[in-house]
Amino acid sequence: MIPLHINVKDKNVLVVGGGKIALRRLLLFLEEGANVIVVSPEVVVEIKDLSNQKKLLWLEKKVELSDLEHAFIIIAATNVPAINEWIAENAKINQLINVASNAEKGNVIVPKSIKKGRLTMSVSTNGASPVLAKQICEQLSLQFDDQFIEELDQMYKIRMNKKRKN
Repeated sequence: MIPLHINVKDKNVLVVGGGKIALRRLLLFLEEGANVIVVSPEVVVEIKDLSNQKKLLWLEKKVELSDLEHAFIIIAATNVPAINEWIAENAKINQLINVASNAEKGNVIVPKSIKKGRLTMSVSTNGASPVLAKQICEQLSLQFDDQFIEELDQMYKIRMNKKRKN
């Protein structure tokens, strides 16, 4: 696998499952402006609240083949590994699929990431230890203080001004 940062603004992201893992993953996509659809008979209260606030669409049902149809990215995060694997097996070849219960069944891993201004840091252990990935990412982020983040923002502004002039 290669690390990529993908612009998901206005892209359809399907999250199958309604638990804490599904919530953590969908919050990442909502923050980046994706159109999030959750398919699950039951969801945690936070997902229900986001649905009530019209920040995502919750389909209160079991996943069906037709649900996978228009998704750019699919997050299979149910508490039933067989369902997650069924989702991965039925995704189209050009869809990105993350299987929370077994990373090897998907073609995308969602790394631990931290954003500070324009700086985004991502760490993955390729499914070996999400806890360790989180610890490493948090330790890395401590190396960059507010002054660094401000300087990075200034670098961006200078770069954009140069691009406009060319």
